Amino acid sequence: MEKEIIFSDKAMAPSGPFVPAIKVGSFLFMSGFRGVDPKTNEVPKHDIHAEARNIFESMKGVVEEAGGTMDNIVSTTVYVRDMFRHRPIVNELYEEYFKGNFPTRTIVEISRLNGDDNIEITASVAYIP
Repeated sequence: MEKEIIFSDKAMAPSGPFVPAIKVGSFLFMSGFRGVDPKTNEVPKHDIHAEARNIFESMKGVVEEAGGTMDNIVSTTVYVRDMFRHRPIVNELYEEYFKGNFPTRTIVEISRLNGDDNIEITASVAYIP
């Protein structure tokens, strides 16, 4: 099987030696998404809701570019800097973007993220038949 590199103009461009996603057969493997607005190339530092929404929009753009929808995402890992304040925002956006068809999820509080971001989400795997 060949692997297909997936890019989307609705997601931030990679900031290092990696790609946003790779499709192999029916499986899509995605890198971590930061809250970067692809239009401004900046993260809204003082607005966790906007930062998280940018992540969901980036995930959506990449999975759609690969021929799927958010419903095709089967597994995620969420990294937040403040579990108490950020998890409710993540939960709210999960309900909006996945509409009850939730993927598996691990959520972890960590002390520091790239660029001092507040959140990063890896939509690790999607299945697009």
